[in-house]
Amino acid sequence: MTTPTVQDISMVAAVLIGTGFLLLLLLTLIPNIRRKSLDLLATLFSATLILFCHLALFLLGPKALIAGLALAAARIGYEVATLRLSEQTHVILAAISAAGLTVLSALFAPVAIACAGLWFLLIARQLMARPAKGAATDVLLFPILPLGLLAYGAAHPALTAIMLAAYVMVEIFDSFALLTGSLLGRNKAFPVLSPNKTYEGLAGGALALVIALVTASSVWDFSPLIATATAFYVGALAVAGDLAASRHKRIAGVKDYPRVLARQGGLLDSLDSWIAASAGLVVVHFLTQLW
Repeated sequence: MTTPTVQDISMVAAVLIGTGFLLLLLLTLIPNIRRKSLDLLATLFSATLILFCHLALFLLGPKALIAGLALAAARIGYEVATLRLSEQTHVILAAISAAGLTVLSALFAPVAIACAGLWFLLIARQLMARPAKGAATDVLLFPILPLGLLAYGAAHPALTAIMLAAYVMVEIFDSFALLTGSLLGRNKAFPVLSPNKTYEGLAGGALALVIALVTASSVWDFSPLIATATAFYVGALAVAGDLAASRHKRIAGVKDYPRVLARQGGLLDSLDSWIAASAGLVVVHFLTQLW
């Protein structure tokens, strides 16, 4: 197997973005979907700005990447805590804690392993229908602990390219889910937490990601079976991250987090799927090391 580099994945991302713009421009030529295509073009432009910021941080190296992730964690911690915690001092503490845990996890493997263990326990508690009580625990479950795992992966030389690849995979899944859902979506998948998601959109996103990874498997010489399994794993985590972020907003009774870009409902809304997918891939890395 040939391991792709950050530069390789950056080139792939640039090609995919260019292809996405071309596809949507072609769709604007079809009169009955022109308006939807123009809306999607505006959304793709915002997503492209965020993608280029990611690529720049990854290409600049570990120090810039850790610093960027710490700033993002502080902002995300602030956004979630603003909705879920009542006192301003707790909001500030959540932002500082998110940034601090991100840096510590990136620099010290035992901290990241502890984050993985605690995250697993909290998820298991949720799945056993015994959810941990308290807004602070909810914020810890998502996004603070998975942010620490993401930071570890981004700073770990063996995982850096995989973390960037996870972002590209999530963007492929989300973009095609949005496109397919906008054009063909009829049946709502999560009417309470995420009413815009449809089964048709999720299927379109999953199919696109499988095709992309199977194609990549022929270039970088890894098993198509692994590629397919990875596509479904990353897609499922992407949806879980998005729903976890939506759950905070639903509990708080608001539509958006504090906004960063005009078409983005907060930084967590832009990164929630990537945070969950990357954390899940880091957990798999830890498990394979134990095995």
